[in-house]
Parts: sequence; structure tokens; C-alpha cells
Amino acid sequence: MAEAAQQYLSDEEALGKVDDAGEKAKVRPFDIDFLCFALPLAVTFDAIDIFLELTSIFVIPKLLGVAMDVFTFAVIGGWIFYRTGKIIKNREEQKKALLKRIGKQRMGLKKQLAKGMKGPLRRTLVRAGIALLGELAPFVGIVPFWSISVILTLKEK
Repeated sequence: MAEAAQQYLSDEEALGKVDDAGEKAKVRPFDIDFLCFALPLAVTFDAIDIFLELTSIFVIPKLLGVAMDVFTFAVIGGWIFYRTGKIIKNREEQKKALLKRIGKQRMGLKKQLAKGMKGPLRRTLVRAGIALLGELAPFVGIVPFWSISVILTLKEK
């Protein structure tokens, strides 16, 4: 009897469990890849980019900045894709386990669970793409877009 009662979750409880699965996989400020790779890389490239932007009166620094931004887009974008993918994978696994558990009785919950998911590639392209466009814009490149995009990944759920 207790098992039957445990099988039926309210919609809010089920959605909470899916959110908890994403919460367990999210980036934390003390994760080794964040502290030793992504944040130092982003801050370093932003500092170099600010210097290049301030000296962009000359053509060579601007060309170096563009090349560096394309490289940074690939590296930091790859890291964002990896971390966002882990979060989404954990949420998907939890969602599948819940849907299997509750069966066909909760069609509304299935629709609700499905609509909140976005792929890691889309999230990566949006976040890193905005950073790249911001870095490539004249004078706007002074804003540390790469550092901001890495830090925003901390808030990913």
C-alpha cells in the first residue's frame, strides 16, 4: 500500500525532482574545471581583449583580437556545451525515470516536462554567440563578455 501511495506524485513534486536533478549537476563556484580552466581563461582573454580594443586604432591589434575571440568562442563554448549537456542529461534521466514511474496517467505532466527542455547546443550558441558578437563590436569589446558568459553558466539549472 505504501508503495502504491509513493508511486503517485503531484505535478509539483515531479517537477521539483526534475529540477533537483539539474541542480545536482550544475556548475559550482569551487568546481575544478571552473576554477582552474574556464574562469582564468575567460578573465585572461578578456584582459587581453580589452588591451587590444583600446589599441584598435591600429589594424593589427584588432585582427589579433578577432582571431583570439574566435578561438575563445570555440574553447569556452565547448566548456559551456559540456557543462550544460551534463545538466540537461541529468534532468532527462530524471524525467524518464519519473515518466516511467507515473505511467500514462499524467499526460499533462509529460507536456510540462517536455516544454522546459532546451538542448545544450542551443544554449551554448546563444550564450557564447552573444559573447562573441559583443567582443567583435568596436568599443563594446571592452566589456568582459567571456567572463560574464562563464559566470552565467554558474546559474544554469
